[in-house]
Amino acid sequence: MSWRGVALTLAVGALLTGCVGAPAPTETERADDGAPEHPIQIVDGAFVDTRTGRPFAVRGTNYFNIVPAAGGLQDRFFSPGVFDAEQVRSDFDGLAARGYTTVRIFLDTCTVGPVCIAEAGAEGLNPEFLDNIAETLRIARDAGIFLVLTSNDLPDGGPYTAIADRGSSAEFAGYRNTVFLTAEGAEAASRYWADLLTGLLERSAPLDAVLAWSIVNEQWVFSAQPPLSLDEGEVTGADGRVYDLADAEQKRALVIAGVTNYLNTAAATIREHDPTALVTSGFFAPKFPNPTSIGGDWYVDTAPLLTAADLDFFDFHAYPASDISIAQIAENFGMPDAPDVPVIMGEVGAFVADYDSAADAALALQEWTADSCAAGFDGWLQWGYLRAPIAIGDAAWGLRDDSDHLLDALAPTAWPDPCTPVLVDPDLARTGTATASRELPDEPAAAAIDGEPNTQWGSGADAPQWIEVTLAEPATVGLVRLRVAQYPEGRTVHVVEVRGADGAWREVGVLDGETRDGDVLELEFAPVPDATAVRVTTRTSPSWVSWRSVEILAD
Repeated sequence: MSWRGVALTLAVGALLTGCVGAPAPTETERADDGAPEHPIQIVDGAFVDTRTGRPFAVRGTNYFNIVPAAGGLQDRFFSPGVFDAEQVRSDFDGLAARGYTTVRIFLDTCTVGPVCIAEAGAEGLNPEFLDNIAETLRIARDAGIFLVLTSNDLPDGGPYTAIADRGSSAEFAGYRNTVFLTAEGAEAASRYWADLLTGLLERSAPLDAVLAWSIVNEQWVFSAQPPLSLDEGEVTGADGRVYDLADAEQKRALVIAGVTNYLNTAAATIREHDPTALVTSGFFAPKFPNPTSIGGDWYVDTAPLLTAADLDFFDFHAYPASDISIAQIAENFGMPDAPDVPVIMGEVGAFVADYDSAADAALALQEWTADSCAAGFDGWLQWGYLRAPIAIGDAAWGLRDDSDHLLDALAPTAWPDPCTPVLVDPDLARTGTATASRELPDEPAAAAIDGEPNTQWGSGADAPQWIEVTLAEPATVGLVRLRVAQYPEGRTVHVVEVRGADGAWREVGVLDGETRDGDVLELEFAPVPDATAVRVTTRTSPSWVSWRSVEILAD
């Protein structure tokens, strides 16, 4: 997910197991240069708490405070007048009590204005904003929570974007392509991080509460703008080399050279001010080698960065219900061939559009996390502590939704090994076998019970049609939940039958009404013991008969 500008918009090796809580706070140790010694380090490719010598489990959440602002909605967590220290303290204490160790917060989604991180035409950063960042670090340290503090963009206030814009030209479009692909963009990042860290050190902020500084939330450039949109001519990259834009491989190398220079320049500045700090950066999945809709028409390329970028670990974002599997996402990131460098999933969440309840979301997130262990991920930060308003993008289930369901279900105290799910799927259809009156080659009956939001059964024909699920073993059945796949909308009639132990079919209900694509229909009925199968027959429909999902539950 990427946040940009005044009106916030939402784009969109296994972990060393066991929840290792932070020891009680001690007096901050500071190096000769005034920077604190960071206790969490990378040792032999893994996160380790050097105070104890024990593994450090990166388990936590993304934390934001989205409020009406500038004619839209914006995360203004650190803004004077919005920042609520007591609420933060309460929330962090609650997270720590459940075994969570890490919270990821955006530094600068409020980029310009009197209550934002920088002011137009002013030098440096807003002192009150820096005060609130420093206070958050103190609260985190008291709670035993470590922070990943990430920049979303260079602030539009202060001198930063003006420095970057000096690199804009006909070959390098303004904003991200200039920022990430030119020497001027890297210079602007260096100035920003120097001002930020200098300001926090002047406030004696406990930087040892930082797990890592994240150079950018999600790094990407515009594929439809220069230089990526150009197919001829030569340009000089951030590394001083000349690249031929008619050569696809040289164009790719130009991007890698620019991004590497940006990340390494910022990382060097961070370490100059905070020598023992870990440094990372965030990315969503590239679109190759496995084609995906992730990222739209934006371009990102991470595989070469795994060896070229001077980062302590990488932050790769991946959400269940994507159009490619977690193994394919990891391949697009370049992880199978990566060196022994840790990778966390700094954003992982279950979108409300894909999962009908917090309980469904919790199950999906545990399964996705466990699968990602095998793909090489080493830590997970949920999106988010609160649910982001759907008005700013794809809303995901928040940890606090539904009486803290996810907060408790995903807590390390309840789920100590993230590579082994502990929740049991209540859907009896998932382990069953699906057959149908007919099916399209790429929309088989099995797709209706596979638990994947992006698949469906399609008959490829008008009503009447039926789908039948034979249970893996006899069970008590009392509820059928159906997600509609239908176009156009209109009246539909569905008859639900259950087969008992005697082999006879029994009608348990009829669903009759106006439906549209994406609707969820539920039929609850007197529980049928020792049921062996469920059949849904569509008698009336304005479209070919299809279901996105068929779920069978005890009640």
